[in-house]
Amino acid sequence: MLDCLTGYIGLASVVGTAESGLYLDALPGINLFNVLKIADSSQKNPNGEYSVEKVFSDVQQRTILKFRTLFITEFNRCFKFYKRNGIDCLVCENRELLAVALWYLMGAEMSEECLRSDRINRYTTVDRQKIKEQKEGFLDAFYTEISAAIAGIDLEGSECFTHDAPECGGIIQVIETCP
Repeated sequence: MLDCLTGYIGLASVVGTAESGLYLDALPGINLFNVLKIADSSQKNPNGEYSVEKVFSDVQQRTILKFRTLFITEFNRCFKFYKRNGIDCLVCENRELLAVALWYLMGAEMSEECLRSDRINRYTTVDRQKIKEQKEGFLDAFYTEISAAIAGIDLEGSECFTHDAPECGGIIQVIETCP
């Protein structure tokens, strides 16, 4: 797993500062009150109370796993790189560049957590359509950000490849013509 991404995006109530400076609850529609309202029975602390930290931890873990898969998919649209061990290194080496994409994907995953919550309250019942739209908005922003971030990765300067860095498969072409 990409341990370098654990704790990189924060949550305001969780002790410590996010290294990226980005906090999940800074995204529109996500706040600590609502996160607490979607916690289920498996997300309680030792005192039996629902735990924002446990919800965040679950969401963070799923987000990082999804991020790795989606990064590989998007990266391979251009570079056709099939050796997966270099991918983890590349993500960690460029996590600052990838931070906003990770932030939006985590917002989408928190929205999914809400949609799948087994708790019954206004946030998980009445606002379902709003949450679905919020998730789609976060996913759209994620795909925009991941594409831009991958285009900005300097493969030649990367320390992740012991041999030649992968080359772009020719998606972008410049054609010059004379009138």
